Amino acid sequence: MVMTTHRMTTAAAGEWRAHWPSALSAAVGMSFSTLYVYSAGGLTEPLEQEFGWSRAAIGSGISVLTITGSLLGPIMGAAVDRFGSRRIAVPGVIGFCLAFALLSLATESLWTWWLLWFLLALLGVGVKPAVWTTAVASLFQKSRGLALAVTLSGASLGSIFTPLLTNWLVDHHGWRGAFVGLPLIWGAIGVPLIFFGFRGASDKERRNLSRGVVTAPIPGGGLRVRDAILSRRFTSLLIAAMAFSLLAVSLIVSLIPILSSHGIPRGTGAGIAATIGITAVIGRIATGYLLDHFDPRLVSAVTMALPIVTLTLLLAMPGSVPLAFLAVLVMGLSLGAEVDAVAFLTGYYFGVRHYGLLFGTIMSGLSIAAGSAPLIAGTIFDRTGSYDLMLMGAIPLCLLAAGLIASLGLPPKAASRRE
Repeated sequence: MVMTTHRMTTAAAGEWRAHWPSALSAAVGMSFSTLYVYSAGGLTEPLEQEFGWSRAAIGSGISVLTITGSLLGPIMGAAVDRFGSRRIAVPGVIGFCLAFALLSLATESLWTWWLLWFLLALLGVGVKPAVWTTAVASLFQKSRGLALAVTLSGASLGSIFTPLLTNWLVDHHGWRGAFVGLPLIWGAIGVPLIFFGFRGASDKERRNLSRGVVTAPIPGGGLRVRDAILSRRFTSLLIAAMAFSLLAVSLIVSLIPILSSHGIPRGTGAGIAATIGITAVIGRIATGYLLDHFDPRLVSAVTMALPIVTLTLLLAMPGSVPLAFLAVLVMGLSLGAEVDAVAFLTGYYFGVRHYGLLFGTIMSGLSIAAGSAPLIAGTIFDRTGSYDLMLMGAIPLCLLAAGLIASLGLPPKAASRRE
């Protein structure tokens, strides 16, 4: 037993020595995919004041992006499987930055607003999570949970800085300056790191062959696409991801307005919202480690149930800064849990042969839920004057997601480790 554990630890360390640049640059790439989510809270009120739009109308822009992106998800996943992650990622981050800056050209016409978000969906499809996780999953086996957690922590790192940076840009340069400044800063840091450091298994093999270096192929394998998609486990993963994404994105994009409606100043609310990223990084890394060493079903189910604490605190004690801070810290521990869990469980149950397509398909469903979230949250506020109904409705969604993950069962030997 001790020898087996030692061999696993040695193999995991070897994976990190060989592939850490890819995991690090993938984490930076992941931060691009959530830039619009974590900036939404700081931009909602300025847009409302500028154009007189309802919050549902403002949130409809994100809905256009995510629903359009969801239609492209399976296509993008298949493209990653075929061409490699690097060939998609490098032009993807550049296109995303350019399209995000174009949002500064918004006018009082909602059609223009929707068109700009549609362009962002098209030009930014190359920064979707499947691009980054497919590369990392192809490189890591013994430490896949931790490697995926590091990759997906890029989204959490974005949540630390984006709310504060958005608030500063709005205060000093207006909302138009924020739409330009955010991608300019992110691109200046991220594009060089991704260009020089990001490669998946197929990208590395292609580079080695071009240099005349022959290396042993990295193990792959897994279920056929048809068998995977028609399985009960795939359906359960899809529904759980959609349920959790709906509640998580609703809370994220509405967090600063929720705190503001409870009497907490916008600047203070932005500071509280920024702390969610700190615990999100801690929670994701811890979850990744636990996924590698314990039953991934139970680890994921517990993580998805954690937001019930946050929702209860926000409902029971509105206006309390210390409790709002605690609620956000707890939420951070599970933030992105549906992506972490699905990213790991996709490889765990179905292998990595068609990882990009399978994970991209699940992420499409998740994106539909995420795209609907701002519209639903905004509509609830517009109709009721508060977010309480949204917070109460999110509790059963937590229970549904956790229950479905817990019921997945152990993978058959033939399906679990063909890799």
